[in-house]
Amino acid sequence: MAAHVADQAATRTRRPAVSSGDPILEAKITVPRVPEWAVQRPRITKMIAQSTRWCPLTVVTGPPGAGKTMALALWAASEPGPVAWVGLDEFDNRPGVFWSYILAALGRCGVVIPRTLRSAVRGREGDDGFLLRLAATLAGQDPTVTLILDDLHLLTEPQVLKGLDFVLRNAGSGLRLAVSSRMDPLLPLHRYRLTGQLAEIRARDLAFSVAEAGLLLAQHGSTLTADWLEGLTNRTEGWAAGLRLAAISLGSHPDPGRFLTELIAEDSALTGYLVDEVLNAQPPQVREVLLSTSILKQVNADVAVDLVGDEQAAGILATLARTNAFVQSIGSGWYRYHTLFAEMLRLKLRHEHPDRVTVLHARAARWYERNGLLTDAVRHAALAGNWPLAAGMVVDGLAIGQLITPRAGQLLAAEFADMPPGRAWTEPAPHLVTAATALAAGRHELCAAALDAADGILQRLPADQQAAGRLAAAVIRFTVCLRTGDLKTAASAVAQAELLLGRVPAGVLAHNPDLGRRVLAGRGAVELWSGHLDEAARVLETGADAASAGDYDAADCPGYLALAEAFRGRLSRAAELAGQAAHVAGEHRSADEISSPAALIALAWVYLQRTELRETRLCLKRADSALSLTPDKLIATAAYLVAAGGALAEGRAVVAVQIITRARSGGPIPAWLDHQLGLAESRALAAAGDVQGALSAAERAGNGASLEATVTLAQAWAAAGDDDNAQRALQPALAGGGRVPDRIRMQAWLVDARISYASGDLAHGRRSLASALRLAEAEQLRLPFTVESSWLGPVLQRDPELTGPHRQLLAPALPHEQLPSGASQPHQADLLVVEPLTEREREVLRLVSGMLNTAEVASEMYISVNTVKTHLRNIYRKLAAAHRSEAVRRARELELI
Repeated sequence: MAAHVADQAATRTRRPAVSSGDPILEAKITVPRVPEWAVQRPRITKMIAQSTRWCPLTVVTGPPGAGKTMALALWAASEPGPVAWVGLDEFDNRPGVFWSYILAALGRCGVVIPRTLRSAVRGREGDDGFLLRLAATLAGQDPTVTLILDDLHLLTEPQVLKGLDFVLRNAGSGLRLAVSSRMDPLLPLHRYRLTGQLAEIRARDLAFSVAEAGLLLAQHGSTLTADWLEGLTNRTEGWAAGLRLAAISLGSHPDPGRFLTELIAEDSALTGYLVDEVLNAQPPQVREVLLSTSILKQVNADVAVDLVGDEQAAGILATLARTNAFVQSIGSGWYRYHTLFAEMLRLKLRHEHPDRVTVLHARAARWYERNGLLTDAVRHAALAGNWPLAAGMVVDGLAIGQLITPRAGQLLAAEFADMPPGRAWTEPAPHLVTAATALAAGRHELCAAALDAADGILQRLPADQQAAGRLAAAVIRFTVCLRTGDLKTAASAVAQAELLLGRVPAGVLAHNPDLGRRVLAGRGAVELWSGHLDEAARVLETGADAASAGDYDAADCPGYLALAEAFRGRLSRAAELAGQAAHVAGEHRSADEISSPAALIALAWVYLQRTELRETRLCLKRADSALSLTPDKLIATAAYLVAAGGALAEGRAVVAVQIITRARSGGPIPAWLDHQLGLAESRALAAAGDVQGALSAAERAGNGASLEATVTLAQAWAAAGDDDNAQRALQPALAGGGRVPDRIRMQAWLVDARISYASGDLAHGRRSLASALRLAEAEQLRLPFTVESSWLGPVLQRDPELTGPHRQLLAPALPHEQLPSGASQPHQADLLVVEPLTEREREVLRLVSGMLNTAEVASEMYISVNTVKTHLRNIYRKLAAAHRSEAVRRARELELI
């Protein structure tokens, strides 16, 4: 490379073709030599080559040390055509001086300059006649000459810039102009840009890649591991001067890791460069703005004025960004400082004004709070060391829920990682924050202790004070109680939260709706686990509507509502809501975050009742993973209930009993859940042949309290052969008509059919079985028929006329040989598939219907995530579906899964 550069330089060492009286400095019109340590950058060289070939004007901009001059020098060294170079300074704003250097540079690279033109520039300092003759001369130039003007930002004289624009526009294909500048040059760039005659190479293009940074370090005899090299490149943002200074210093440093952490130190070369070249070059007013705002990750005009106390700070920021002074516009009026520049500014601020750092952070915290940027407000309050202020902002902002269940992108909880533990705070807010973060981490003992400490402080205050704190305490209380299964305390805390919520001004609640939705979900959960399913559905419906409108804070409501609807027997609605909960969560949570456990158990219940046992197991598996992250005793108990039902459906009655025993081993559970476990236990014991145990379990569970219990008791009596007691137990459910839920009436008719067939009353048995089948059709409720298959199979085998209309209902529930071969085929759905699904697409659909995300489907099928996405796109097209839930629903209607 060095030899090639020398050859290039040799062709350009002729004396400039100007009069001996002109004071021309050779250094200003000589292409800089490329040093031995420089790294060839074909990527940048190619960009410049293509730009100068097709565009009259190429602008290379970047901050000091970005590598602008080196990039142009590397290109010039490889360019076979004529290249004229002028290094500018502030003295070139005089037209005569500027144009003299232009003519000298052009003559040096071989352009023939007429004697009259030289005389004109000396005599009239670049008037219109001179510019016209120069443009005409260059228009006839062949081959095209490229003129490089280095540091064009120093050129500010309007007459000179206007003349340069005139020559460039009129020289045609004979001239290409390439300039380097710290800012957009004062040329009419908009016009060149509009006509496609401008190529722009910015600081982001000049930034070194990791590979290029490695080559630069190697040129200086230094190496780093891949991780350290990537860290250095990221921290310097590929800034050429920063990497060069780091490479120089690294060679003599014994510890590369420590070196990288100390890039910006009081005595480091990088700090000295940034201070001397950038910071000290600014006037005092600009310096003050930079130092005061350096504590921020991003800055806009409003916060800058607030921190500095100077209304001119807004204009200063815009000017700094325009002049590429390591200040970058990121849109919407916001700016960011280069990483190393910001570190240097913070170092200087601590060194020169140590007493101002805390004050500035506190002032920034208040600004962010006023502007609704809570996480940033808390961060700066924490950096100010004011933890009561940070915690108070969360509590007063009704944002305690963000700490209890953080969503993807919500970084609020991380800001409290350094809050001192165990401190005897005199205000309730830090204790409440500690309780919420402990609850999120599953540390219930720490949560309880912090919550008790907060309650102790709140109780000593007048009742009309700290309403937000009392509300936060109630929300934490009912959340932890629901997770630990203390339903009574949870109900009390929810009632208190509802009362306190009514005292929050409507405007405040509308601006911070999260806590209100949590209270709504809490009330729905209390009603659900109390067995008040209709009331739970009514309460949760509001929250589910909010979630379907894209309000992800309400995503827990569809999950709980799905569970309520599943337990009510409204299986299709439950499946729809579970899909909705997964859809809402999936849009706002990271890919590896698991869906709502409540929604998963609801869907598992739906699959169980429809005897889709593989999908049931998949949902239970995912729910188990979710519960390992966020333990919830009541949902876990419901999972046991589903698992027991699955075991019973598979004919493993003894295992079902064992699962129920395990569900009860974790301590007291709410009466309604215990009631459901008792009913499941009775059915499992009856299937296992323990008739007396089944009767005892049914009597304990029911005790005359519910129609479902009396039907289960009737099943136990029927299994014991006591038809009289069984019939008496069935009467309330059979006589209740439409007032009795369909799922209970269906079970009652099925038991009645069993008794009638067993007693020989075939006509009555057939009528009862027909009623049961008719009631089961709407929701495709197959599980009861599966469990009763031992007597039901032979009955159906003898009665194809009864079986035929319900084949779709019965086929998955009963073995094929137990169905009559002559039964008619089920009525096919009216929907048509525009193209048949492949077997792999069906497999994807089956897994998706189990609420597996894309990555989990890929893992199950041993294919890539991209392949899964391709299958899904094909499925959506073939089923005319817009999203997963719709595709699954249509596939079920078409009996594809």
